[in-house]
Amino acid sequence: MKNLKKYFESYKRYGILNTISWFLSKIGIKIRFHDEIWKKRIFLSKKINQLCNGEVIDGIYKGTKLIYSSDYVITKPAYLLGCYEKEVQEEIYNLSKKNNLKHFINVGAGEGYHAIGTKVANLFENSFSYELDEKNRESIKKNFNLNKIFDGYEIFSKADLDFLKDLEKKIEFSKSLFLFDIEGDEFKILDKNNLSIIKNSYLIIELHHFYSTEEKVKNLHEELKQYFNIRFCKTENRKFSNFKILDKFNDDEKWLMMSESRPATMSWIVCEPININTK
Repeated sequence: MKNLKKYFESYKRYGILNTISWFLSKIGIKIRFHDEIWKKRIFLSKKINQLCNGEVIDGIYKGTKLIYSSDYVITKPAYLLGCYEKEVQEEIYNLSKKNNLKHFINVGAGEGYHAIGTKVANLFENSFSYELDEKNRESIKKNFNLNKIFDGYEIFSKADLDFLKDLEKKIEFSKSLFLFDIEGDEFKILDKNNLSIIKNSYLIIELHHFYSTEEKVKNLHEELKQYFNIRFCKTENRKFSNFKILDKFNDDEKWLMMSESRPATMSWIVCEPININTK
């Protein structure tokens, strides 16, 4: 249902070609029709990758080397400039340092931007990545190796409702930070039982409210408030004037490189346990 809603919105904005592309992908035919903006972003992605030499040049993850499973990653400039989910990076950094956290659990890790970056920045001793897509899991491993990180991490497939049962045998939840980015499945995974298990952990939840209902969003908030002090953060301004490497690009190109390709204004719920000693 959430995919239908997503592509209905895409149809209203961009017309029939996107809809055709989506239906073809559902029967195993992967064809994407590129408009001029998409083509421009692909060009910029390749160009900034060359200029940065495939390495994050600013921010908390500075020095992180990254490779991707495809050149068709239009958000690559934001990754390499270090401003992708900048607010999330800052929350991760502050929570880690303030609470001396040891374990980072990235549920919906993509190609490993946060998983790799936090290890390069020495924010956690251990990293656990859960990612459904096999190619993305391969990229996570390649990126760890590229950054000469050969231990202190594990990579798993999709996190199901029971994934915490195995994880709690390995780590102390009160020293753990969970980052959830699972395209609306946060409303399913973060049920009453799982929240009671990780009530002493720190959570950052990417909230896909546009894939759900107001009732589900409200229910999640109420469940979280039983165990956590919660606050919200959202995507804020980006300053391309900070990057000398962008001086020769025009303003339109600079703004395109800052884009994270969100379907709507993104927000995250940041959760700190009310009582860390609660059993």
